[in-house]
Amino acid sequence: MNKRILYIFLIITNILVINVFLVQYTNASYPMVGLDYWGWTTRLIDSHLYYKANGFGIEWYTPNFGGGLPAYPNPAQMQFSLPQLVTWFINPYPAVLVSTAIYIAIGFIVTYLFLHNVIELKPLSAILGADFFLINGFLIERVVVGHVNFLTFPLIIIPVFAILSPKLPGWIAGALISITGAALVYSGGVYIAAIGLFSALMIIPLVFFLKPGLISWRRILPILIWGGILTALLCGSKLFATMEYMRFFIRRVSDHYPTNWIQGLGGMIFQLIGTMNFFPILGLIHKTSASYTVRLIKWTRTPYSFWELDSSIAPGMLFLLTYGVVLVLFRKPHIEKWNILIKKMTAGLTLLVAILLATEFSITKGFLYDQLGNLPVLQSLHANTRFAASFILPLAIISAKVFDVATGNWKSGIKTFVAFAVLSGVSLASMWSYYMMPMDVQARFFDITSITETYQRSSAGETFPVNQIVPDMNDYEVFIAGSSNVTHHHDALFGDDNILLTPSVHEGSVFDIQDGYFNMTDPSSLVYPEVNGSTLFERIPVSDYWKLADFINRRPSDWKLPLTQIILDRAAGITILLEICAILVYMARRRIPVLKSLHFPRSFQRSHS
Repeated sequence: MNKRILYIFLIITNILVINVFLVQYTNASYPMVGLDYWGWTTRLIDSHLYYKANGFGIEWYTPNFGGGLPAYPNPAQMQFSLPQLVTWFINPYPAVLVSTAIYIAIGFIVTYLFLHNVIELKPLSAILGADFFLINGFLIERVVVGHVNFLTFPLIIIPVFAILSPKLPGWIAGALISITGAALVYSGGVYIAAIGLFSALMIIPLVFFLKPGLISWRRILPILIWGGILTALLCGSKLFATMEYMRFFIRRVSDHYPTNWIQGLGGMIFQLIGTMNFFPILGLIHKTSASYTVRLIKWTRTPYSFWELDSSIAPGMLFLLTYGVVLVLFRKPHIEKWNILIKKMTAGLTLLVAILLATEFSITKGFLYDQLGNLPVLQSLHANTRFAASFILPLAIISAKVFDVATGNWKSGIKTFVAFAVLSGVSLASMWSYYMMPMDVQARFFDITSITETYQRSSAGETFPVNQIVPDMNDYEVFIAGSSNVTHHHDALFGDDNILLTPSVHEGSVFDIQDGYFNMTDPSSLVYPEVNGSTLFERIPVSDYWKLADFINRRPSDWKLPLTQIILDRAAGITILLEICAILVYMARRRIPVLKSLHFPRSFQRSHS
């Protein structure tokens, strides 16, 4: 068999196996699915109804939740995301699974390209590294419990690839960084952005030890600046709207676990060793999965359920990391030239600081966490045990390199392939060890059929206008009932038990009039009260009857936007169109000779010197 065909076959097979497991395991108790699908699928339905009524555009406000609330300004709203796009064709739950499969395919292929084309590892080593990145407990748990905003995790490799790839033009690298950033921001993936940043901070100095020639700040800094500018243009609209909204609902949450540094570090290590390594061993010695799940909660001393702790790496990765440590310990030391030694010491120190940063945020201990934990974005993130996932991609890269070095002198290609097949096969098979854990551990308590019914009825032409307030109705029930809820609306933005959600609406028709106001909140009062002359949670006045009529029927309402928001909206639209056109031209130039006469500014090109 041609080797190129073999490698393509292996890539496709590995992607399929990972996705088959995730779909199968996530649906193991269907129609009961992870509880967090409750909130995310209802948001997808809400935006889908808006699109059906108006076509493509910004859904600024939604009448279905909280007595009338902002939609687009909500950081957890996903109307410009891959799951939302797929929801146009299939109902939200399978749309999420299809989107996850696409993210995994993208992440796998880009990881392979990074390891093979950039780090210059052999193809089998690169495929193995991609395996190790995508076979992890963090992603598995997020898919199962319904953390839809975390499913972009496989994309964190793209900025690393863009920054370090010497053959990629600088303007394309910047565009890839910005598009990835937008994919995270517009799908509520701020936590994934933080995890990706921590991973990148470890990977860049790590790459210096693997392939020093890739680290050229004359090349990297312009790309970071260009990528930052494009990201600001692409995400500015969403970020500004979110900041305007959250100034009234400031979210400050900080975790502090009652452990010392050593206990916390030990707990984080066991998070990473995790399910796929412990469960098979427990099965062999006839112990239940609780032997590990209960102990992990005790080791980390956190208040969270098991799915928030599990960041398990694949068994093949664990084996290669252990083997790599042995290689380093028994390697003969050699004296470096002074200038090289200084560079390696600088890279080593930078790597150590990056490791400390990710560790401290994961265990909520240390100087860096105390100093940086209160920054605007980081202060709104909790369940810090999730930051253990920052180590998965760097460890996958190291493991791939260890395999490449270990098999580098083997003359037999068959021997190398067998070693690859064993490590890859065991790692893929280890995912099925999750079936050893009781399904209720992952809170599979939400019956997804209610969402399916709503979607089917909307596909049949129903528009579900809102005509009443029913405070204690669940989010997934409001559409068919033509209602808006209050107390049972699910949104972490309003704090525990919706303590910050204080509308003055009451149970009854939205057309009920009291003190000159309808029984529906003016949602613009929660984002842009200054330009609309309103106060927080002010209801829609009787004089704005047509605004209410448009709002409850999901039509664009005539509430004003500040000039800054309008400019940023247009800038985002123009930027994405230009980026798409530029990328298409770049791809076409590589295949159509006549287009090679088109040249982009030299300032945006990569130097290959």
